[in-house]
Amino acid sequence: MIDMVDYEELGFKCGIEIHQQLGTDTKLFCNCGTDLENVNPDSKVSRSLRPVAGEEGEVDRAAKFEFLRDKEFVYHSFKDHNCLVELDEEPPHPIDREAMDIAVTSAEMLSCNVPDEIHVMRKTVIDGSNTSGFQRTAVVGRKGDINLDKGNVGIESIALEEESAGINQKGDKRSVFDLDRLGIPLIEIGTSPDINDPEHAKQAALKLGMILRSTGKVKRGLGTIRQDVNVSIDEGARVEIKGFQEVKQIDKLVENEVKRQKSLLEIKEELEERGIESIEEEVKDVTEVFEGTENQIIASILEDNGSVFAVKISFEGLMNKELCGGKTLGREFADYAKAYGLKGIMHTDEETGKYDLEKEFDKVRTGMGKEEGETVVIAAGEGEKPKKAIEAVKERAEKALNGVPEETRTANNDFTTSYARPLPGSSRMYPETDIPPFVVDEDYLTSIRENLPDTLEERKEKAEEEAGRQLAEQLHNASKLRLYENVKDKVDMDEREVANFLVNKLEDISSRYEVDTDQLGEKDLVATLNLIEGGEITSDAVPDVVEKVVEESKSPQEVVDELGLGTLGEEEVRKAVKEVLEDKKELVESQGEHAKGALMGLVMEEVKGEAEGSLVSRILDEELGKRLD
Repeated sequence: MIDMVDYEELGFKCGIEIHQQLGTDTKLFCNCGTDLENVNPDSKVSRSLRPVAGEEGEVDRAAKFEFLRDKEFVYHSFKDHNCLVELDEEPPHPIDREAMDIAVTSAEMLSCNVPDEIHVMRKTVIDGSNTSGFQRTAVVGRKGDINLDKGNVGIESIALEEESAGINQKGDKRSVFDLDRLGIPLIEIGTSPDINDPEHAKQAALKLGMILRSTGKVKRGLGTIRQDVNVSIDEGARVEIKGFQEVKQIDKLVENEVKRQKSLLEIKEELEERGIESIEEEVKDVTEVFEGTENQIIASILEDNGSVFAVKISFEGLMNKELCGGKTLGREFADYAKAYGLKGIMHTDEETGKYDLEKEFDKVRTGMGKEEGETVVIAAGEGEKPKKAIEAVKERAEKALNGVPEETRTANNDFTTSYARPLPGSSRMYPETDIPPFVVDEDYLTSIRENLPDTLEERKEKAEEEAGRQLAEQLHNASKLRLYENVKDKVDMDEREVANFLVNKLEDISSRYEVDTDQLGEKDLVATLNLIEGGEITSDAVPDVVEKVVEESKSPQEVVDELGLGTLGEEEVRKAVKEVLEDKKELVESQGEHAKGALMGLVMEEVKGEAEGSLVSRILDEELGKRLD
């Protein structure tokens, strides 16, 4: 965490990208369903991918980086969720109309300009997450804004695109992806770099998420929404952090990135003071020094014909400097080595005794002519990995001379980040020739504008007026505002009672009786509430009704008829009370008023949920009083 930081003085700039899966019936470019299941794959295919030149004739640097890693990609296909489109064996179908409607609705809610024609583009992606080597994306809106307490934030663009394949296994030379997720419609909203501090970033992310949920057409759950964050400070560089999911913690991620960039600038100043202008040393093969080593990790690598490479850099005393969140410069360098399949690096700023490598490091220091102020870094692995890894470490060291490198990083669970790949350039976009443009005419836009939904904030305020602040807050937190709105107008019941039933009664049934009340459809809820309000069942009978509706897929009325449920009139209840009092007259004589608790239980058992407890209690008080008098 960073305390008392003047972000304006730092020259802080930040923008975010929200990626949200849409809750459509079918995928974006085919008719496959979007409801995923944990099932075994029906088939597998293997691919290798290579980059192509973008619209400007150049190959994107991030795509080139992935290609040089020379990986094989295996894809799991599922017959209920995939077709030849996901396998890139069939041209894409026309863009899904439902997804387009949701995307344009979102654009209108964010005051964006919607183009007259929406064109699909291809964005080069060869990390394996798409079988075709590109992702299809279409800009549906530009130049909008959102109003926040800490200042307005502009919306650069809104795009409708296809979701990537889900990673199943990630390896050095082979990664496995599941294709069931590939092609699910996804909205990407990118803001302008107007965010002025970490809290502002959290406000923006929460507001955009709220607006998307207000459409009622987005998926919920882990992995259905992700945030990318772009951060820079003066003399630093733009860094893109990918795949962050904890929206309420996004401020911590931004704080750590600012601290990391500040630390890297301090290291740059230290290197300037040392007079270091470049990294001149060559990468060297030092395998023979480690032959016969007692270090089991390196010994096993050499047994498999592996090798050890080293480089000398002028970073002595800096490799253990903390950048942020316990992450050091040495770990930052190790991220570059890991990108080539190694687990990490070792260096002379560490206590080499813990590796049983003191003798070997002494030889390497001598052989490489290590001098004061210098650090020796080594990497061990199979094939070309250690050489490429050490070359990457040297490259990263050279970048440290300039401060903060532009790059794409991955968010970690502790709100730090790790190097992923170079920052993408502008050369990865080119036209999609298989899909015609989507024409946006005035009639279409008018139809969208006339049906814009109220935001969740607006609907929560309305629910507060009807059901009170506490219940409205509960409905909002349980994501049941829309359900409440749909149900309350279909039942002759006070809004407070409806809200209380949806968030409290159902939760009580779920926890006490282990019934998945989320399986109750809107129709079943309306029917159950009408049965209660009409006096056909008591509230005490509701758990039995709900349990059978969920587990046996019957309607509430069918369950009531089957169980013979109903409500007893006052005279029938009074008769049951008198019978229990007569049967337990000795208990009444011995305990008097103190017998009521036991008697109440006996009467409730007798009426079997066909009378409200309040009615039974009142009549029992009356009849017990008569007996005692």
